[in-house]
Amino acid sequence: MLTGIAATLVGEWSANIGVPRSLLLSIHRGEILGLQGIYPILNGLGLLGLLVTGLSMTSLFRKKRSKSE
Repeated sequence: MLTGIAATLVGEWSANIGVPRSLLLSIHRGEILGLQGIYPILNGLGLLGLLVTGLSMTSLFRKKRSKSE
């Protein structure tokens, strides 16, 4: 996230932070570590995790408790 923001600042707003935009983008895309092939899989798994946790927080799939007196 930080490298994406920094690359935008350097590229679009001409901010000088002492790091070239190409280096920031290669870090942001995972090219520097050779992860560009697995990023879509990690993003998909992360999105599925967010979906599952979000649905579990809504209590849509919980059984309703019956009031037994």
